[in-house]
Amino acid sequence: MKTPALFFTAFLLAGCAIGSKQPIETYDFGIAGSVAPPAGQDVFLAEVRAAEWLSTTDMLYRLEYRNPRILAPYSASRWAGTPAAMLTIRLRQSVGNGTSARGRQAKCSLALFLSEFSQVFAVGQDSRAVMHVSATLTATATAERAQVREFRIERPAPTPNAAGAAAAFSDIATSVAEEINAWITEAGSCKT
Repeated sequence: MKTPALFFTAFLLAGCAIGSKQPIETYDFGIAGSVAPPAGQDVFLAEVRAAEWLSTTDMLYRLEYRNPRILAPYSASRWAGTPAAMLTIRLRQSVGNGTSARGRQAKCSLALFLSEFSQVFAVGQDSRAVMHVSATLTATATAERAQVREFRIERPAPTPNAAGAAAAFSDIATSVAEEINAWITEAGSCKT
């Protein structure tokens, strides 16, 4: 008599354990805003490269108050693609094309290297999204005159979780596109 009751109890506990697993939430930067390449700007944007530890879809965070050198992933949240892939797509929509304009060589090429892309918690509920990217702009006609600039952008996360990180990184993607466009325009070597 005890065996069926034990079996039924074990069955219920197994069902609860299976049912309690959180579904994975997948985030991206959302729908692209209104940032567009400035008129007359002719830039080839190469695939964004990233540090090896960023070649994952894990959403990473740091607890700065505990140990800022430890990167940890959210267990039930993922990016839709690697940060470099998502940034490439967003910047091709708002800075430069991935292919040369009209089948000819573009005036400039832009290469980006992503070295930081994480949510940083200063204290328990206070967090910010942090992105560091190094940009190299090269005028195609004078390849030896490459210009390099670091972009270090931080935005507060509206909530201390993965959804807050996604919202903050969406803002950062828009901001970095605007800053890169301003830098390219100032350089003046990419005009058609």
